[in-house]
Amino acid sequence: MMDPLDLLGAATLAGIAVRGAVRARLSPPVSPARSSQLVRALLQWGTTPALGWSTGSARHPHSPAVIDADDALLPVMTFRQAELRTAAITTGLIEAGIGAGTSVGLLGRTSRVYAEALAALSRTGADVVYLNTGFTAAQIDEIATREAISWVFCDDDLAERVPAGLLLVSLDGVYPNERGTLSLAELASCRPGRPPELRRPSRHVILTSGTTGTPRGVARDNAPIEAAVALLDVFPFRQRETHVIAAPLFHAWGWLNHRICPLYDATEVLVRRPDGERVLRLAAQYRAEVVIATPVVLRRMLEVPTAVREELDLSALRVVAVSGALIPPEQVVAFAAAFGDVLHNLYGSTEAAFATCARPGDLRADPATAGRPLSGVRVEVLDDAGGRCAAGVEGMVWVGSRTSFGGYTDGTDRARHRGLVGTGDIGAWDEAGRLRVLGRADDVIISGGENVHPEEAERVLRRHPEVADVAVVGAPDPVFGQVVVAHVVRRVPASAEQRQDAVVAAQPDWESAFLAWAAERLAPHQRPRQVLLHAELPRNATGKVLRRLLADA
Repeated sequence: MMDPLDLLGAATLAGIAVRGAVRARLSPPVSPARSSQLVRALLQWGTTPALGWSTGSARHPHSPAVIDADDALLPVMTFRQAELRTAAITTGLIEAGIGAGTSVGLLGRTSRVYAEALAALSRTGADVVYLNTGFTAAQIDEIATREAISWVFCDDDLAERVPAGLLLVSLDGVYPNERGTLSLAELASCRPGRPPELRRPSRHVILTSGTTGTPRGVARDNAPIEAAVALLDVFPFRQRETHVIAAPLFHAWGWLNHRICPLYDATEVLVRRPDGERVLRLAAQYRAEVVIATPVVLRRMLEVPTAVREELDLSALRVVAVSGALIPPEQVVAFAAAFGDVLHNLYGSTEAAFATCARPGDLRADPATAGRPLSGVRVEVLDDAGGRCAAGVEGMVWVGSRTSFGGYTDGTDRARHRGLVGTGDIGAWDEAGRLRVLGRADDVIISGGENVHPEEAERVLRRHPEVADVAVVGAPDPVFGQVVVAHVVRRVPASAEQRQDAVVAAQPDWESAFLAWAAERLAPHQRPRQVLLHAELPRNATGKVLRRLLADA
């Protein structure tokens, strides 16, 4: 007999699911035959990425599933076409010897062929490791050895980063003979066969960003029903809308949203290189209701000239969903002024999965907020003794849900406490029950015994009229232990010398004026003691500043 508390939880979950389904206007298949097709797909693939486009194929087979903004040969693909191509590629993969026990790396940008490879590999039972396109050859070599990768599917222009000895499959062309001749196009020409019975789902290894060290693997396979319900509840997505995916599919945020789209029978517009103007033009062209982005793309959208934005019809746009890094509050305010109350900011981590979401109302109340916990997710702010921090008191952020990871693929783990996973972030609750994330504990600068949260200092320094971008890090100091160093991108055009050298010493007169300006607005321990100018700050694909690179500069 079910425990009364479990029964209550199940009833609450069902209520949230119904509410979300009604809001999303989800409809069943139009015929018994298609209903049967949908049930078979769910029974066969469950909630794994192997589900692919099979649900959309059952409900709306002739509706557009994928629009590849960079594909001249097959720019639009219906749900039925996507399902048939996935089945054909699966057959080709099995004939090539890829299956359970094989570890495959995926190295590519957001595209139709990347999405096809993802779904087809999932159906073979092979393990898939998502390689960041920003990784160096040395990082890929290290990961390939650690994860026992034997095949790599990649974009042609990234093939040179793949270690010799690994078998290559071209996502968008055909490699020279010395590196192999298989391509996804060849695999798609196979006759679809009966997929194998999977003894276990494929493992999907998403790698951490590596901002503080070596990227580590986090394995994902089935998505608990609670996860889908939580997202259905917090994001106002609707069935058969158009989503511009301007986030990398190798990152958990892009990967998650790519998986959600077929469940809504939504059309995905996939963008390999999402500069701000291009994302807005695609949203206008396809009358997109949703844009999935990272903070760096959000910033690029804001940088699009007002005259260009005003000539675009973005009246269909209802949701801009962002995750991956903290968004400066001034950008939140500016975005609302430019595009209306459409911004939703999800906070989480690769290990803990999603934690909180700031919706437009939350961001109006506090542009710096990370929002409130999602349904089914437990979020705590704890002190050093493991006690709960009162509102306004800083502590470490801990998260727990059924989507939290079970440990890294190398056998190591994160800190845990009473079923919660440590995020490594410092945060505090406000009186309204919203979480504010203050930054990484690893990034805190201790100057003269005082803690300096980089984000707090950066928030002030961004107000300088000549600062386009800024990050602060600590530098060793014999008196204070550490002092604050500001790494600045100026709004004025960089000189030729600055363009040639990534880091240059600031001109003394400008540096003095900037430091004096900062001293008037920051506490003594927060004030930068040195300024270094950059043409641009080093960031990963989601927009996180690579502070370890700045610290070494």
